[in-house]
Amino acid sequence: MGDNSKNYEEFTINFKLEEDVPIDQYELTMYNYEFVGNNTKCQVVEIDNVRALQFKIPATLPLELFLKKQLYKGEFLSILSNIMNQLMYFDENKMPLNKLLLNIQYMYIELSTLDVQLIYMPVNKKFADCNITEFIQKFIGAIRFANMDCVELVDKILKYLDSKLMFDLQDFYNYVLSLEQDMLLEDAGQDSDPKGKGSTTVLTTSSNYSNPVPYLLRLKTNELIPILTKEFMVGKSADSNYQIIDNKKVSRRHAIFRISNGECYVRDNESTNHTFVNGKLLQPGVEIILSNDDYIRLGDEEFRFWVR
Repeated sequence: MGDNSKNYEEFTINFKLEEDVPIDQYELTMYNYEFVGNNTKCQVVEIDNVRALQFKIPATLPLELFLKKQLYKGEFLSILSNIMNQLMYFDENKMPLNKLLLNIQYMYIELSTLDVQLIYMPVNKKFADCNITEFIQKFIGAIRFANMDCVELVDKILKYLDSKLMFDLQDFYNYVLSLEQDMLLEDAGQDSDPKGKGSTTVLTTSSNYSNPVPYLLRLKTNELIPILTKEFMVGKSADSNYQIIDNKKVSRRHAIFRISNGECYVRDNESTNHTFVNGKLLQPGVEIILSNDDYIRLGDEEFRFWVR
């Protein structure tokens, strides 16, 4: 359908345009505004004398890849709410929803915010009808759930959809907002409970979204790697928590990531080709604390550290 290139900070995707298909200038202008998390820009270009729609998409991952990891309740609701928010924007501005590519293969996500970038085709031509209910069901079907809290939430949403004779976008949007509000109230109640506070740690698989799991994003493969143990070793050895077998510059037990008091630290484990954070060489055995979006290099193997 289009050709796609990426540099891990921005995706570029081009769609060939038939010569006789006019651009809807109003829709193009409205789409190029920054709205409810969507910062994608669209323009008409010529590539090898072929007219095309070009989208510049500021995102970290295709949504399809992101959904290969297990989602918690808060993550799922945040993504669904963002998508529904954008659908409301298009609907309120009289932009037909069937011009959206409602397919997770053509959606992109920024890890630091969970904002989803949707692609809209601002052209005057006939598109197939759009079934929002079907899209939501397919989206839910692509999700791997982290715990029963998320499963129960999704079950509520599916029952809501089944109970409606006709889908109403505004009603469903309000329903999603009410679920978010309920989750915030639940979290506030847990935070005010001393027992709840004492029993929650950074590694707990809890519905409380204020206790996130840290991840490494392997830039070569776009793989999301959850750090699920207090000491997490990365290296070539089979006993590593994450094993790298396709890079000779990574040592057998190259680096250790350690979780303590809600923070993540990294130390070089006397590797041959060293460990770097944001370009700075780490001394073997010396830990440094990691911040969101730090770039980590093991030899020449690059990762991005992410916490949500």
